[in-house]
Amino acid sequence: MTLDARSDERVARGARAVGAGILVSRVAGLARGLLFARYFGDGLAADAYNAALRIPNTVRNLLGDGTISASFVPVYAAALARGDHDGARALANALLGVLLAVVAVMTLVGIAAAPWLTAIFAGGLDAETAALTTRLLRVLFPMTGVMVLSGWCLGVQNAHRRFFVAYAAAAAWALVQVAFLLIAGPRMPSRIELVWWLSWATLVGAALQVLVQAPQVWRLLRTVRPALDTHASGLRQVITNFVPVVGSLGFAQLSGLVDLRIASELPAGALAVWNYAVPVYLLPLSMFGVAGAMAALPEFAGGAVDDAGRRRIAAGLASAWGRVLFYVLPSAIALIAVGDAVVTLLYRGGAFGDEQVRRVWIVLAAYAVGLAAFATVRLFASTFHALQDYRTPLRGAALALPCSVAGALCLVWPMRDRVEGVAAIALGSGLGALVNVVFLGRELERRLGGVPWREVGGRVLRITAAAAVAVATTMAARTLLPAIAPRVDAVLLLALFSVTFLPVAEGLGLDEARALRRRLLRRR
Repeated sequence: MTLDARSDERVARGARAVGAGILVSRVAGLARGLLFARYFGDGLAADAYNAALRIPNTVRNLLGDGTISASFVPVYAAALARGDHDGARALANALLGVLLAVVAVMTLVGIAAAPWLTAIFAGGLDAETAALTTRLLRVLFPMTGVMVLSGWCLGVQNAHRRFFVAYAAAAAWALVQVAFLLIAGPRMPSRIELVWWLSWATLVGAALQVLVQAPQVWRLLRTVRPALDTHASGLRQVITNFVPVVGSLGFAQLSGLVDLRIASELPAGALAVWNYAVPVYLLPLSMFGVAGAMAALPEFAGGAVDDAGRRRIAAGLASAWGRVLFYVLPSAIALIAVGDAVVTLLYRGGAFGDEQVRRVWIVLAAYAVGLAAFATVRLFASTFHALQDYRTPLRGAALALPCSVAGALCLVWPMRDRVEGVAAIALGSGLGALVNVVFLGRELERRLGGVPWREVGGRVLRITAAAAVAVATTMAARTLLPAIAPRVDAVLLLALFSVTFLPVAEGLGLDEARALRRRLLRRR
């Protein structure tokens, strides 16, 4: 096995570990979503909680997992590659000290500014919902600091190629809420009181997420001692990297806050429908797109950025991109064709009936249109980070933002009186992601000497053909076979899609299908 082949296998193995960890956390998150839908439906309490959670999540996303991994992992991994373990440890502790100081200040400011934050980012809510949003926001904003600590833990583990625990730990956050809703849901006298205490459970879950990762981080670093050591080797480089990464994510988060503002102007229930759809579309994006990008980052960052290094990265990018699309494209097609089965399986019951299923499916299908573009942007951006180029992803994000917002505003206007108008936000986001893919792809061609557009394009055609056969088979079965029960029907349809897609894909010569079948047989 050549060095490139070993490297590619490590990326594939790392991606599977990341995907498995994300699957655990997303399943727990979907269980949380199922219970949330049962108790809150798409009413006032659901809108308030979702708006209050989105605002601190925006700050967390700016300073959390993706930012720390992108700016810290290449520098930390380089120190490990040089054998400077003491220097790497000192860098990790110095970064932890800086992060603690920053998030402490931001948390206090966020709690004090809760009414203004609600007015700015969710100003379209009615007075009662806005007041509840502000109350919940004051409880939830401290979660920002706790989740940034979780992002630091994840960065340390990623640099050491320890992926599973880092990503599975997020399940703790959801499981605390699941336990709370199971115990308190039937007993609380009102939905308002239930959502208030759910906010506290959400904060406790964030703390537990950090505690789950702590033992492995301690073993890797041996000493965890936060220090405001501004002279630690590599810290200035990490902070220098931090600025454009935060800028790139800042554009994405700004887009999300603009989307929140647009959604708050739509009829009541739009925010809830939007927030039921987002976790479902994030499942394949995280399991395959984010997993591929995060596994590739430490591997791509491990070598010198010379001509040989660029050729190695280009070959690794082609392989990783093919793997990502093999899973993301059929997922997107399935969400468009039989997304109602997915929504039924996850949410149907209690206050969540057929009309809610239909609304969420429409939004989910709109997100699925851009799913491959979203995943590709993550992989391309991770490749630039490995090359120590943080400005190009920033420029791409800046270019995508106006396209995304303009697309959402144009498309939402004809549907402004309908809850399903939030589908326009999803389509606008997909447009922005597509623009970003084209921009980053052209820049990668310049940096690496070529991007395998034709090779990947042929692979896309074969994946789409296999998925089309699977959709046709599934839709025929749906028409011809008698209905049993909504959830049973949903499971059967999704299983039929999967078992049809895999052999057709293998027959069309897709190596990923053959490798997946072999792994499944070995486990059997």
